Amino acid sequence: MKNNYASLAVLTMLLLTTCCCMACFKKSAYAIPSIAQWKDSLITIKQLKRIHRMGEVEPIKQEWMIQVVVVANDEYDNWYKSIVVQDSTGGIMLLLDGQNLFQDYPVGTLIRLRLKDLLLSDYRRMIQLVGAVDSSSGSLVTGGIPVPLFKQHIQILQDNFPINPIQVQFKNLHDSLQGRLIQLSAIEFSAADTAQTFADKKNKLGASRALKFCTGGTIYLRTSGYADFAGVGIPNGNGSVLGIYSVFNSEKQLLIRHPDDILFSNPRCSGAAWLKN
Repeated sequence: MKNNYASLAVLTMLLLTTCCCMACFKKSAYAIPSIAQWKDSLITIKQLKRIHRMGEVEPIKQEWMIQVVVVANDEYDNWYKSIVVQDSTGGIMLLLDGQNLFQDYPVGTLIRLRLKDLLLSDYRRMIQLVGAVDSSSGSLVTGGIPVPLFKQHIQILQDNFPINPIQVQFKNLHDSLQGRLIQLSAIEFSAADTAQTFADKKNKLGASRALKFCTGGTIYLRTSGYADFAGVGIPNGNGSVLGIYSVFNSEKQLLIRHPDDILFSNPRCSGAAWLKN
């Protein structure tokens, strides 16, 4: 009997030790791999963007990093080899030379991004972080961070980080909102576009559909021809839209992650104010 009690005590201690080890492992799953590797100075996206000049490419040589949350990815193929991240000061597109990025970087993932050896660039005035540039063809071609270098630049800190979109009116749509998750209210698609689909899925051609504010002003919902929902019909009615603010030269654009980002439950607005732009 005494031996049985001793064996039970040993077994209990082993189980407790195993559980504690598992708990410690789970808690440290996103721990910093080494102090030396992640000693870079933390800056904001706003500070980072200040060094960029439109049409130029700026290699980042400083030991900087930004702490950001993923607000859009390639889950529904409206983005390709890229994710969009933001902090409390701004947002930016990050090019990654991989596919199915949403599996490792779902929306709501808090990450630290090491900036050294990345480059700041822009495409049609939309600022982006890239891993490489090539101008040998006479035009600037950007490339994403190679897959083998992901872990050198990206450290996952937390899952399901809360994201609160910014409520924005048409008059407040400006470049400082690039890459931010925003919400637009009292808005609807132009009457002509309600007879269309988000994009041309058959021919894989992207499209821009006009979103009209009831108080006046237009922003264009841009959708890739490769998006899972490219062939879905444009919704009628009026309401709010969540999306990532973007630009294409002087055109103000919004990219949604999924049609569920469109919340139309109100009748279309009346009056001529929204037709002015």
